[in-house]
Amino acid sequence: MSMPRLLFEIGCEELPAAACMEAGLQLPELAREHLGAQTLELFIGPRRLAFPVDVPERTADEWIKGPPENLREKAAAGFAKKHGVTVDDLTLRDGSLGIEVAGRPIAEVLPERLAAIVKGLQFGKSMDWGAGFRFARPVRWLCAKLEDQTIEVALEHVPSGGFSYGHRQTHPGPVEIPNAYGYLDALRAVGVEPDRAVRYQQICEGLDALGSWGDPLDKLDEVVYLVERPRVQEGSFDERFLRLPERVIVQTMQSHQRYFPLGANRFAFVANGGDPAVVRAGNEFVLRGRLEDAEFTFERDVAVGIEELAKRLESITYLKGAGSFADKAQRLVDTVRKLGGDEQAVEAARLAKADQASELVREFSELEGHIGATYAKLAGQPEEVTRAIDEQYLPDSAGAPIPATVAGRILAAADKLDHLVTAFDLGHAPTGSRDPYALRRAAIGLNRLALEGDVAVQRDQLGAAQDFVEDRLEGLLDVPVEFVRAARTSTVPDLGGVARLAQSLHAAEHTPEFEAVHTAYERAHRLAGKAEAEAAPRLDDTLLEEGAERELAQALQGAQIDGLGAAAQLAPHVNRYFDEVLVMADDDKLRANRLRLLLDVRDALGRLGDFSLIPR
Repeated sequence: MSMPRLLFEIGCEELPAAACMEAGLQLPELAREHLGAQTLELFIGPRRLAFPVDVPERTADEWIKGPPENLREKAAAGFAKKHGVTVDDLTLRDGSLGIEVAGRPIAEVLPERLAAIVKGLQFGKSMDWGAGFRFARPVRWLCAKLEDQTIEVALEHVPSGGFSYGHRQTHPGPVEIPNAYGYLDALRAVGVEPDRAVRYQQICEGLDALGSWGDPLDKLDEVVYLVERPRVQEGSFDERFLRLPERVIVQTMQSHQRYFPLGANRFAFVANGGDPAVVRAGNEFVLRGRLEDAEFTFERDVAVGIEELAKRLESITYLKGAGSFADKAQRLVDTVRKLGGDEQAVEAARLAKADQASELVREFSELEGHIGATYAKLAGQPEEVTRAIDEQYLPDSAGAPIPATVAGRILAAADKLDHLVTAFDLGHAPTGSRDPYALRRAAIGLNRLALEGDVAVQRDQLGAAQDFVEDRLEGLLDVPVEFVRAARTSTVPDLGGVARLAQSLHAAEHTPEFEAVHTAYERAHRLAGKAEAEAAPRLDDTLLEEGAERELAQALQGAQIDGLGAAAQLAPHVNRYFDEVLVMADDDKLRANRLRLLLDVRDALGRLGDFSLIPR
């Protein structure tokens, strides 16, 4: 038996795109809670949140639990009276009295349940306009149709009925929704496309028709919620603005106006109606004003020059307690040298933060680094220097690319390393989910530069941030965390080396060499580790009595533990030692010397990591 179809629409003043997205995430759960819907098709746009859904004809029967049976005499009469029945009408279930309440026709409960859905929506930014509940924008109408029956929603201050509204410009009046199945046709007839997917396709087709287009800031997902009947148009701007850095032009188009660059001086925009010529002229006028502002700022910066901008860094604080950006730049120069950077990388470090003193970065903070690279290029700096300046903040997210140039990778690593060390020295380590200085992102980026970019970040350079940085390796490497933790205890000096060691140990996990080293380490660690306090401070060769212990001492003295193969050569000597030598001898000096030998074995093998952390 088919279930009746319900159509529900919440009509609003123009919603921000973010509110549309929030509603799209919440409505399925609200419909499941109040209507029992398992799946939901959503129609979301700037002036409406709607969905059709199949609902049962009646609500389910309900058993209302009352007092325990042993309190029948005291409480049954009161419970029965409360629910309008006699005591004889009560039934017994699982030791309690109760009453079976028959389900109600769905039309009787929908007014309250639909009102609960409206009130249940929560937005990051909401307002109170006098209707008794908060919403992202004022709710102007509600339309609910159960098949062809109109449902009056129980929200006192919001009109409710069987009507929606058409496109604000072309069909501003009400439009009757004949039934729950006629919603899409009724709205499309009055200039509204309710289906987000259809609007998305229409916008893409319109953009494709204009040629190659870009959307580097992902504005399409936002624009699709800003129009009810999209119309894609082309605009242009004066070619003189092409002197501006391309990313400044794109940022101006996308961030401020949600336009789509088409190359050269052309752009596309999505209109929601109006006379095409008038709309185009208006959008071109707005963009021209913003580009003129950027042009004015750009020319002032160029007139100052990057060298003067670098001098002005002395007056700009980097972090409270960490000096100025000029101090930061000097630290970068020193760190780049320590990381093996050449003179071009050092020069890039010297100028890396100069654009922090520029006016254009104040307006376009997202373009820091790129603007500095542009000014460095205009000042005649070589490409190796300007590209490194441009790449200094990469990778800026977990999946972002690392710098393409060697100098860029070293400068980026120096920048993240300095940021981490400075912040930790100032006591700014993240706590819980709070990370105001983006130190987790910096640590992940530094690890990636060491792993993927072969930047030799020495572990002793990390200072108080070492554990924090190395903790991030556990999420980056595709190996079990036990291998990463074991490798972190090794004597490998650099960050990338720790990662490669963890990977190599995991790759060799099932080899005879790994098994031999793991067993030898564990035997030495289990016995000598527990009695470490009894061990001699250093090995005394004169106390080596047994052949097996002399043999192990000699093998240990000549061992070069630079890999599993070399470490595995110690394993037979360790096994013979345990088979033939009584470590816990009665003689105190003898026992202490034999424990020291085992600790030396453990420490030698431990250059490859703490194998006891790897379960077998």
